[in-house]
Amino acid sequence: MKQISINKTAKLSLSEENMQRLSDFLTREVEDAFSSRSSLESVWRELLRQYEGVPKNPVKNFPIENAPNIEVTLGAIAADSIYAQVVDLLDQSDPFITCRAMGSAADTELVNDVKALQKFANYMSTNELGFETSGDDFTLDNVQLGTSFFYVPWTEIRRKTRVSTTLSSGPRAYCMPIEDFIVPGGSKGSLDDLPWFGIRFYYTMEDIKAQAKANDWNTLGIQAAGAKDWVRTRRENLGQHVEGLERKGHLYEILDIYCYFDIDGDGIDEDLYVVFDRTSRSVLKVGYAPYDRRPGVLRCYQRRPHMVYGIGVLQMLRSYEEELTDLHNYQTLNVLLANSRMWVAKEGAVDDDMRIWPNKKVSVPNPKEDLIPLQMGEIYASLPQLQAMIIQLAERRVGVNEMSNPRASSVMGNRTPGITTLSLLQQVNKRFAPAFNSIRDGFAGAVIQGLYRYQERLLANDAAVMAHITQVVGVDEAQSIFRLLRDKNFDERVNVELTVTSSSVNKEADRQNAMMLVNILSQYYQRTLELVTIAANPQTPPAVVDVAKKIANSAGEIIDRTIRTFDQIRDPIAFIINVDEEIDAAAAGAPQQAITQLLGMMPGATGGGQPPTSPPPIGAS
Repeated sequence: MKQISINKTAKLSLSEENMQRLSDFLTREVEDAFSSRSSLESVWRELLRQYEGVPKNPVKNFPIENAPNIEVTLGAIAADSIYAQVVDLLDQSDPFITCRAMGSAADTELVNDVKALQKFANYMSTNELGFETSGDDFTLDNVQLGTSFFYVPWTEIRRKTRVSTTLSSGPRAYCMPIEDFIVPGGSKGSLDDLPWFGIRFYYTMEDIKAQAKANDWNTLGIQAAGAKDWVRTRRENLGQHVEGLERKGHLYEILDIYCYFDIDGDGIDEDLYVVFDRTSRSVLKVGYAPYDRRPGVLRCYQRRPHMVYGIGVLQMLRSYEEELTDLHNYQTLNVLLANSRMWVAKEGAVDDDMRIWPNKKVSVPNPKEDLIPLQMGEIYASLPQLQAMIIQLAERRVGVNEMSNPRASSVMGNRTPGITTLSLLQQVNKRFAPAFNSIRDGFAGAVIQGLYRYQERLLANDAAVMAHITQVVGVDEAQSIFRLLRDKNFDERVNVELTVTSSSVNKEADRQNAMMLVNILSQYYQRTLELVTIAANPQTPPAVVDVAKKIANSAGEIIDRTIRTFDQIRDPIAFIINVDEEIDAAAAGAPQQAITQLLGMMPGATGGGQPPTSPPPIGAS
């Protein structure tokens, strides 16, 4: 992999020669990127058509004129089912995002700082990132086409009213249509490793003038694009909401490009942000990238190894849908032909343009010889079985059993144990688990990008941002957030993830697991306290102290491995007791009575709240 060296300290050399080299580089790269994925865009257009259920050909004249021509939306059925599962799982997450400390549980300052960050992340994900609309688009693109992209810049919006001028600023997660996300052909790896990636926008001349005024664009020589991208055109045509006639031919195709390019020729690549007009091949603006990390999150439904673009449900089922559509139309045609007749008539016995309808009277000299019916087809009885087989193969491909299989309630009896029922229901989601993990990582990544935007503003000592954070969480917790985000090791100290941890979430099962976990931890804490009490007793022999420590440490290890199996627990270290530290504290006179009383109040705790005066017998519970 190419090692990228970035120099952000020197001033950019934007001579005419350097600008021309940059323009030539981007022209060559952008056109190559679009041409290299033209076949993929053709597939996207077909998948969108199949999802809408529009026949491939408007009229079908084979094997007869106006033959049945119905598109069986097999892929749409599966995609909608999976999309509904994702939405249901995401709606169950409360809070939406979980922040947890990655250090030791004894680092109380870090734990408190992360709790403050959790509060602000909840506010940001709910009120600023805009997941209520972009989240749905991200999930739909991911499920249907296989790839989805979040663009998370820092946005500033000004609105002028009769009374005052308002300004709102903050990170925003935009789900860009996948056809407007451009990377070099054959790309692989993360966004930060790519030599460049671009995001396409279509602007009117009024938009161009506003952008030029606000962001200092050089619009000299720009040209309007001839038409929109053909994938975007297909979306609008299928949605029956096409671009207005007045806008056709008056839109400008502008790309925001984040690239590594040695613009000054010193042998070191600069991390650049370039605004590029594809039609005129001119650079409207160039400067250092405004963000420390590239502001994008790319996720695939089903990954293709070593490729950027993934494969979605519609493409997985494309061949099955085409075959099932043909068979369904053949079956409909077979029913029509089997119940229709051709007529062999003696020449001159009937008119050449004779038409048949119920109760029509046809006069011929000899009906048995002059007018003879011929059957056009016979019922093909195995067609339904063949269609069922195709649907079963399709279900196995995507892991959805709602297209043909009966409901779980009709398969399991009334006396099936609850845990068995949950296990059977969760089997449905096993095939879906990798795709769901990708989607949840995409949402978490967008939240992390939003925190990066705030981190960049704090490092630049932006007073307005500090005031905004203080207003949201209060003075004390704001100081915790400032301290945490300004830490250069922020990534290593804090982990941010979607609260929903798996694709087999069930609230009732979570509640049962939580109660089980409380009982396990209560017993663990009670026994650990007993061992610490024994080890801290000055009259306990040293050999017994060593054994007590070993037992306590082994118990902590087995509890660590046990609670890691619970999806609710992502940081087991926060629940494990450091026995050596506790023994030292107990020996120094730490109050045991208060701790014992607290443990006696916990659910599942046993005993009267008093530590034993002697070791419990072996095998006691």
